[in-house]
Amino acid sequence: MTPLDLHDASSGDTLQLLVGGGQGEPEMLLLVERPTARGVVRIRSWTSEDWSAPPATAERPAGDLLADVERWARQRRGLNHSLSAVRQWLDGGRP
Repeated sequence: MTPLDLHDASSGDTLQLLVGGGQGEPEMLLLVERPTARGVVRIRSWTSEDWSAPPATAERPAGDLLADVERWARQRRGLNHSLSAVRQWLDGGRP
């Protein structure tokens, strides 16, 4: 298996996902940890409304986060990774 190469946007255990603003929504930065064996991801997030604020934290099923990322892509909000790269990350890095 070839490791997923996300250049400097991944620390190995955390994916840095930048989502562009759109339709009245702010830009977002999500730091997404690799899914657990239960398929849950831990997320720390910030928005352009206040980049200096402490991050919001959440745990979500990876499939729910992927549905959000797919919706953002359909809305043509900018993403710093392709959908296939995000899918691969949320699938535990398996191609």
